Amino acid sequence: MQISLASAPKVGTNGATELLIPMGAVNVALGGSNIANISGADAIYWNPAGLAVLNGGEATFSYMDYFAGMKVSYLAGGARLGRLGMVGVSLQVLNIGEIPVTTIEAPEGTGEIIEPNYLTIGATYARAFTDRINFGANAKVISEKIGTMNASAIGFDLGLQYVSPWGIAFGVAMRNIGSKVKFDGTGIEFDSAIPYSKRAATTRKTRLDLASSQLPTSLSLGLAYLYKMNDQLKFNLLGNYTNNSFTINQVSAGVEATLMDMFIVRGGYQMTLFPEDYPEAAKDDNQFGLALGGGCHFKVGGNNLMIDYAYRPMKTFDANQYFTIGISF
Repeated sequence: MQISLASAPKVGTNGATELLIPMGAVNVALGGSNIANISGADAIYWNPAGLAVLNGGEATFSYMDYFAGMKVSYLAGGARLGRLGMVGVSLQVLNIGEIPVTTIEAPEGTGEIIEPNYLTIGATYARAFTDRINFGANAKVISEKIGTMNASAIGFDLGLQYVSPWGIAFGVAMRNIGSKVKFDGTGIEFDSAIPYSKRAATTRKTRLDLASSQLPTSLSLGLAYLYKMNDQLKFNLLGNYTNNSFTINQVSAGVEATLMDMFIVRGGYQMTLFPEDYPEAAKDDNQFGLALGGGCHFKVGGNNLMIDYAYRPMKTFDANQYFTIGISF
């Protein structure tokens, strides 16, 4: 994968597109710009190196109204294993809803209903090599099922963070490196006549040969600057560049203001690079721009309870709304 800011973007078709749906209200409200100093369970999706920052354990649950009636649920958590580092798990479920089955013979529907299932299960390991450098990795299993057809793949994420003593942080995350996705099942089987045979002859079972697709690999480079105005107020200034393997490359920026470590306001903006090179693809890829959100974090019985929300408008469909609740212990 080549990294280039000036060349024409690469546009193509990839498999397991659900991996591109961003998870967690915190970084969604920041336009996906926090790669450099994101921490805790939220980091599992964006940059697994950030999980190493946890001192104890943390778990979060996110729910999102996507578009066209689709719903996404995401569960992530991590805990420390002493000097060995941090381990974590994650579960992403995409619910498309019910789809009526149609065929050539029954274009109005056969009466059958299918419910596609998209499931991604991940395991994470992260460790702080020094007080400035964190490393993390995800291994995940992607499973897709549509009617009698199913596909699966194995994917990996790698992340690195460096936090300087001056509040400046740098992050690198490579996501979705792995095997190809190819559907298989009885849905591609049909009865066909044997060539040159009599009309009443027995038919034979024929299977279509489906093509395989690669995972949507991406490489993100992020910068962050944490500015503490005083003991009560601090600002996190963020920027990110993402090189995508099959879609137009993107840049994003965000700012997060935290008051008394309890009340947080967030805003971010995402844009594609050089959309004029592929104007038709840009219409579909450039769906998002401004994102807003906020949160409230407070102590409950010695634990930290976190409630966060993100609002992300779409150009073609209704806005995405994210709700995340988490607890650190």
